Amino acid sequence: RHFPKSPRLSLVVQASFDGEQLATDPVEHKEQPQFSTELAWELDRRTLHQHRLQRTPIKLQCFTVDSVSKRRESVGYIVLDLRSVQEVRQEPRWYPLLSSKYTKQRPALLLGLLLENDTKTSEPSPDRFKAKKAPPRQGSPTVTELLPDKLEAVLIPDQGFHQVGPAGHCTDMFVLSVTVAFATKLEQLIPSTMKLSAEGSEFFFYYSLLSNDITSEPFHNLLSPDFEPERASVRIRSSKQILQAFLSEQPSLQ
Repeated sequence: RHFPKSPRLSLVVQASFDGEQLATDPVEHKEQPQFSTELAWELDRRTLHQHRLQRTPIKLQCFTVDSVSKRRESVGYIVLDLRSVQEVRQEPRWYPLLSSKYTKQRPALLLGLLLENDTKTSEPSPDRFKAKKAPPRQGSPTVTELLPDKLEAVLIPDQGFHQVGPAGHCTDMFVLSVTVAFATKLEQLIPSTMKLSAEGSEFFFYYSLLSNDITSEPFHNLLSPDFEPERASVRIRSSKQILQAFLSEQPSLQ
């Protein structure tokens, strides 16, 4: 609802979840566009539970598509919380588009979210088939069984890297990097009671990367921040299995 009429354009909604994207067919760009489409992902309960713990978002992005040039332009987006989705069918509700380019009226999408228990017992398709792990031999515990309860990244100063896991199992080098690329709506972080002085105000980003304090170059305009993307990297010696276990313990990493 609340979309402006635009005969030359059509509308598409694209849903992204865990790196996989699904999209509706293009529909007419009118006041009340009718998508009437179901977009669904299939996953087992364990994976679903993991995504809920990690708060993996479902992001819906609404695009206009030009009928002549086929150019796509974002109209706005919606972020859905996976933890709010139930197995009981709930009434659809209106979700207003965030960062909408249509400012006169606030467009919204009517969405119904549902977890369906799939009872069909079909043969697994070849690409979904996974070999079962061989049981560990007696007397040789698996690597993850040898790990401490809490893994830590230990700096090896003379080598210039962090080590995660027991030395004997750390055979591979990895690089973990974080890039602050762009920012928007930063003014929403500032209380309305605080005055933003036009002259001399400096802002910067700060975060901690494996106990390294990282600060970005300062910028002056909070409303339209302009800065070069900055990347911070740390080298890690570990193994794939141990590093996966370590990263899954970090609640602030998506």
